Amino acid sequence: MFELDRYEYHEDVNQGVLRHAPSGVRVLDVGCGSGLLGVELAARGNEVWGIDNAEAIAQIAGERLDRFLLADVTAHDAVAAALGEERFDVLIFADVLEHIFDPVGMLRFYRSFLRPGGTMIVSVPNIAIWNVRLALLGGRFDYTLTGTLDKTHVRFFTRRTLERALDAAGLRVRELDVTPGILRPFVPLLKRRLGEPDDRRAIIDSRPYRIYLKLLYPLERRIAALAPGLLAFQYIAVAEQAS
Repeated sequence: MFELDRYEYHEDVNQGVLRHAPSGVRVLDVGCGSGLLGVELAARGNEVWGIDNAEAIAQIAGERLDRFLLADVTAHDAVAAALGEERFDVLIFADVLEHIFDPVGMLRFYRSFLRPGGTMIVSVPNIAIWNVRLALLGGRFDYTLTGTLDKTHVRFFTRRTLERALDAAGLRVRELDVTPGILRPFVPLLKRRLGEPDDRRAIIDSRPYRIYLKLLYPLERRIAALAPGLLAFQYIAVAEQAS
């Protein structure tokens, strides 16, 4: 969820969500942003729909996805009217729930658009990551342009609170994964230096980023898995409807 007339985010692909995404199915990306994740999903043979309320990137998302709905993802009546009887094999909430006042209600509502046997893939930032803990020890809880303390976040999650939210929404966690947060907390500093993104692909198209993904990211992920409560940047949950 973003401001309607501005979109201050550099593009990035959620590697944790992508790792668990299937192929050859029908996907609804809730809060899809510019649709970059949808591009990666479509490359796997998926049919990808997206919903977002950011007018600034609506044209881009519309060109990238099979279908894009410009709507507030929390406006349930409008979303229900737009989707009608459409059903999906996979629903994706990639860094969306932390922007929502009622994440459990959101999950319950969208669950009705899952086909039988379908899955939800949910990612949320880990509020207990090491850099936030250090800041709290120093008496600081300062919002930033992006990252764990993104200025638009209204809910905060640990592994336990994510699991509780999914359970309260009638979902059972089938798999829980992490994305690493050893180096990632420094990304907001880079983005602040770049300023508002005239070129939203400035980071992901850069050579240092490609080297990081190829050489450092796999190692960082293995280390983060040893102490996820401290070193995870995001929790990634793959969930299904509880019987």
